[in-house]
Amino acid sequence: MITLRTASTIIDVLGGNQSVAEITASKATAVANWRYSNDFPSNTYVALQAALAERGYTAPDALWKMRLPAAARRQKNGLSKTGTIKRVGQGA
Repeated sequence: MITLRTASTIIDVLGGNQSVAEITASKATAVANWRYSNDFPSNTYVALQAALAERGYTAPDALWKMRLPAAARRQKNGLSKTGTIKRVGQGA
């Protein structure tokens, strides 16, 4: 799967504002706002991810303002359980 990283790219791949409006049961003006703000409302996540998957694409959950659980965020950012930075290669 190819990962798309911007709302604008996702909207273009899915056929433009009107097409995305139909996929999400929204108005084209709302889709234009999503393009401008570079994010989507959370209630469009399932519909848009499904439409992308049908075409061989995916997108990061962050475009829907979704967050990882705290432990996963810390691990992704290289932090310990206490929130301090782990030192690589020094037995930390």
